[in-house]
Amino acid sequence: MAIVVNKDEKRRNIALSCRDLLLEHGIRNLTVSQIARTAGVGKGTIYEYFGTKEEIVFAIMETIIDEVSQKLETIEAQSVTAREKLFRFGMLPFGEECAGNYLQIYREFLGISLMDLSEEMIAFSQRVRRRFESMIGQIMAEARQRGELRADGPLPVGTALTFWVGLVADSRMDDFDVAREFDTFLDLIFAPTPSGETA
Repeated sequence: MAIVVNKDEKRRNIALSCRDLLLEHGIRNLTVSQIARTAGVGKGTIYEYFGTKEEIVFAIMETIIDEVSQKLETIEAQSVTAREKLFRFGMLPFGEECAGNYLQIYREFLGISLMDLSEEMIAFSQRVRRRFESMIGQIMAEARQRGELRADGPLPVGTALTFWVGLVADSRMDDFDVAREFDTFLDLIFAPTPSGETA
């Protein structure tokens, strides 16, 4: 009897097994041969599940974004203000826990996505942006309900995400204080915390 393989599950397993490889070598230096060796499959098998190297990179990036989503769920469960939740979420790639690896990969991805105007890259970038907007939107909706945001009107979700992407890009400079810059930005959209409350 033939064994039925769940193609989506197999793709995800290959991507998960190659995360460290991506973090070690970067997007540009990653090869299909390395991926096949690390995943314990033949190079031909890789092409049964992925049409291009870019598809593999996208799948690996998705596993990293899934992990960020899980970290956000932990942050959302904390008993702090929505502003503090957004700050903690925004600082995730800059913290020691990520050891700079995810930050480096995301910077490299940003650089490539700015230059690669293929439909595949644009579609993936839009998917990533929508996922992050959804995460940020949940926190901001909570802030709106609590009266923490400065003004009515549309939630500044896209603005916050765009600012955060800029932080990722500028954080490569030695004298750039990411925490201070993000804190200043949040001050522009959040109402001041009443004295005696923890931010």
